[in-house]
Amino acid sequence: MSETSEKILERLENELPERYVMKPGSYTYDIEKAHAIEFENAYDRMDRLEQQSHASTATGKYLEKCVSDFGIKRKSSTSSGGYVTIIKDVDAVVKAGDKVAAGNVIFNITDTVTTTGESCTVPVICDVAGSQGNVKAGYINRFPVTLPGLKSVRNTHPTTGGSDEETDTELRARYYEFISHPITSGNKWQYIMWAKSVDGVGDAKCQPLWNGNGTVKVIIVDSKKQIAPPELIDNVKKYIEEQQPIGATLTVVTAEEKSINISCKLDCEPDSIDMVKANLEEYLRNISFAKGYISYAKTGQIIMDTAGVADYTDLLVNGDTANIPITDTEIAVLGVVSFD
Repeated sequence: MSETSEKILERLENELPERYVMKPGSYTYDIEKAHAIEFENAYDRMDRLEQQSHASTATGKYLEKCVSDFGIKRKSSTSSGGYVTIIKDVDAVVKAGDKVAAGNVIFNITDTVTTTGESCTVPVICDVAGSQGNVKAGYINRFPVTLPGLKSVRNTHPTTGGSDEETDTELRARYYEFISHPITSGNKWQYIMWAKSVDGVGDAKCQPLWNGNGTVKVIIVDSKKQIAPPELIDNVKKYIEEQQPIGATLTVVTAEEKSINISCKLDCEPDSIDMVKANLEEYLRNISFAKGYISYAKTGQIIMDTAGVADYTDLLVNGDTANIPITDTEIAVLGVVSFD
């Protein structure tokens, strides 16, 4: 804090005529002390307002106000969706609004099915927006409340499309990218900006003239730097087509997964193996779309820096002892991990 009540009180005392008594407990002292405390609060508020007036230090709604001057908005959370197969009595009706669940994550059925039969497949959407609604195949397996004639439920494919609200760090990074690149007239950086402004997009790349004059390819990943679902690809394509110059032929795709298989002889505590795998997954996720290779040296460092690991030997990454190249259309995902 730049100003304290003690410093302020001292300055106030220096400005008082000598005829006033400034001893603790005196009327003058009590009045000036109260003023000093309020002035301290005012100075503190001014300091905080100054911090919140710059994009580099602002947070929350103040950061949103800073970047809104450049037409940038915080991306909202999105709800995941998918399909479930319900086993039921022949004449049982599945109603829109009926609920199914994966653990404590609730999904709403969006269509009513009145046809007869012992099973049906219906679309569902997560009750709450966010990445917690992205669940693996088989995880939706119960009804939160008993529904007449409905026996069991299961999703044969993962639910996708759920993303969390853009964080301050992510929003600030997108702002810095905007002001540091020449975005104009439908150039490469403008296509990237358009793609990354769509809710649910975690990152994007652009390949101008990829298939001849007038063609543009945009490659995207979701908010978790993973494969983007078809509905997100469609949303990005529709949004960019509303913004792009007339005459450009746009293609929007998601990145392709490239498995990174890791093997080595590991000297570690038994419970450290899962931690090593988690740290490697985090490394691959953080560099997705950021670097053009997987570092052999960094991989070894991550293994060595994991708590409980004493040493490792014979490290191989995709069967080699060199960096693994990653193309613009690929994201690295952890594949087979083998520790002897």
